[in-house]
Amino acid sequence: MENQAVESLPKEMLMEILARLPAKSCVGRFRCVSREWSAMLSSEHFVDLHARRANRPDRPRLLLAPVVSSYDDCVYSWQPGGQVEKLMSDDFAVTGLLAPVTKPCHGLILIRCTDHDGYFVCNPSTGDEVLPLPDSEVPLKTISRPSIRGQPEAPSFYGVAYGLGYCSVTKQHKVVRLFWGNEVSSCEVLVLDTPAYWRPTAQNPPLSYVTEEKPAVFLRGQLHFLCRDGDIATFNTSSETFGSLLPPTGFEDASPLLTELDDCLCFCYGEPDSDDPYRIFLLRDYTEGRWEKLCCIDRIAWPESERMLLRSLHIAPLVMYHSDDGQRRIMFGTGACKVFAVGLDSNIPEILFTPDGTIIGSCEDDSTLPLCLFEEYLSSAGRTIEEMAFSSPTTKAWSEILKWMPARSVSELSLVCREYPRVMVVIDAVYGHYMNLKDFFDAGAPALHRELVCAPQPCHGLNVGSSGPSDFIYNPVMGYCEHIGSVDDDEPFFAGRIGLGYHSEINKHVVKNLNTRDYELQCKLRYVKEQQWRSVDPPPRPIADTPPTYVNGKIYWIVEPNLGTFFLTCEIVAFNVETEEFEVLQGPPCSHDNGRISILQLQGALCIACSDKSQNVLDIWMMMDIDTWLMRYHIELKDFLPHYLSENTTPLVVDPKDGRVLLNTGLSLGYYDPKMAALETIYSVGL
Repeated sequence: MENQAVESLPKEMLMEILARLPAKSCVGRFRCVSREWSAMLSSEHFVDLHARRANRPDRPRLLLAPVVSSYDDCVYSWQPGGQVEKLMSDDFAVTGLLAPVTKPCHGLILIRCTDHDGYFVCNPSTGDEVLPLPDSEVPLKTISRPSIRGQPEAPSFYGVAYGLGYCSVTKQHKVVRLFWGNEVSSCEVLVLDTPAYWRPTAQNPPLSYVTEEKPAVFLRGQLHFLCRDGDIATFNTSSETFGSLLPPTGFEDASPLLTELDDCLCFCYGEPDSDDPYRIFLLRDYTEGRWEKLCCIDRIAWPESERMLLRSLHIAPLVMYHSDDGQRRIMFGTGACKVFAVGLDSNIPEILFTPDGTIIGSCEDDSTLPLCLFEEYLSSAGRTIEEMAFSSPTTKAWSEILKWMPARSVSELSLVCREYPRVMVVIDAVYGHYMNLKDFFDAGAPALHRELVCAPQPCHGLNVGSSGPSDFIYNPVMGYCEHIGSVDDDEPFFAGRIGLGYHSEINKHVVKNLNTRDYELQCKLRYVKEQQWRSVDPPPRPIADTPPTYVNGKIYWIVEPNLGTFFLTCEIVAFNVETEEFEVLQGPPCSHDNGRISILQLQGALCIACSDKSQNVLDIWMMMDIDTWLMRYHIELKDFLPHYLSENTTPLVVDPKDGRVLLNTGLSLGYYDPKMAALETIYSVGL
């Protein structure tokens, strides 16, 4: 009977009822009722109706992310006259603290995590959906890079400011970041929910001295960046062109702030932690650039108790509203998460909220505002590039087809559309500088760092390596580089100390640091994007000075024969990234006395490459089962001297089409044909 009653309701009445429900209910529950309901609740008409019904201008709602003594990893919401409520978890902030940097833009807000944890986009009203923005922890453009012979020096930028806007033409959210450097500026755009990376804007920006502490304000299709001298750089989110605005006449350089108030651009200035006047201007005439002085708040005239309570490292207007008595008021927030209001016709502040005595508790004062406006809106933060790639209709269709085919057929089809391996040269991993192989040789083969040690094969797109005392994780295709914080300041440097694996259950890369050069074996682990190392049980054997490899859920190292018990043949230490347990495996019959032994992954299997320096021969063994090895390749290099010495040669990959093995000597790259015992050098920089 209840279903019949619901079905008998007119559609307009049903939409009015649903429009008064929280956004989380509409998205998480009622869109799952049926396809018809999902289409109705996703329509542009209903989204606009829900936004109008859920967000009353006289009842502003705030999002609170304060720094508290008893921090419980939560973000809160509060509305005047109501109670503080837990809104969502902030576990995506690994080590830093949250700072909401924008007002809601169609429900979405931009969040900055301090301590270089990067930027995130989220819609707090629909749940815990959080989208991390790439290259926002320490943007590559802000890292100084050395000049390359034959190429102009890459510009280095000192500051960056972010903003979140919306293009009404394409109905897309855009994150924009503006850089400034030595007499030069640069601007990049990231369009949400599209398979794209940061790209340059359609027009080059004018020189703009921006800072990260002053994010852009979005209003009327424009992002407004406050510059160091008080000028305002504007960015049109549709045409991606730039403009400028001047500050109010008589502007004094006293902690200026840009925000939005009463649907106008708002310019404020006045030292926050003082009794100086606080001036507020509104840009009433956008075309003429005419500012109107809204008010000047004389804080020295406040009662002593209010003046001391509201003194803070940061003060900012949040919203203008009409109180119950009909008076127009400005609501302010402070760095200590206190909220107060001042009427336009009066100067006395009214305390609206203090976190003491609530579930938040006592808050620390901060120079960053820990709160912002919050609105109910049915919009999505978007998907990552990986989620879009694996959720496309084509990918899903092929997945359904291939899962019913025999394994042998799927294996044969995996060779379709395979390209030759792409090789990139790490010019300087510390500065995140990489070059395609052809560009490298076209530039005259610039000198490389001698202390650079890189894992030759990627793990799900990421590589790991070391340069002197510095360790790093990098994705040369994306131009990405993350420095790995040291475990100990005096830890020894050797090639095998850093390993990289992948935990498929939690979809995270695992970094392991092994220190087996001291009297006591040590091992520490952390996940990529996290900063905190934790100790795990040490390996049962010391490891060799050789980069490890990752194969099918395990990281493998060669055991060092000269530390501990000596074994003539090689041993292998394996670490399971899911169980976090070590095991020792017997390697192939290779002698350490004959030459260099390296460990790698070829054709999805664990392999050991053993060199015989007396014969200049390289044997490649493949593990078929635990402790069962098969010699896969026997490569004689004596006919290819002096460029190919077995001691310096490392296999990189096997060509899936013709079975040729790509060999790397550090100075030459060549394909070895095991059928013809021939070697074709494709690049060489000499001896």
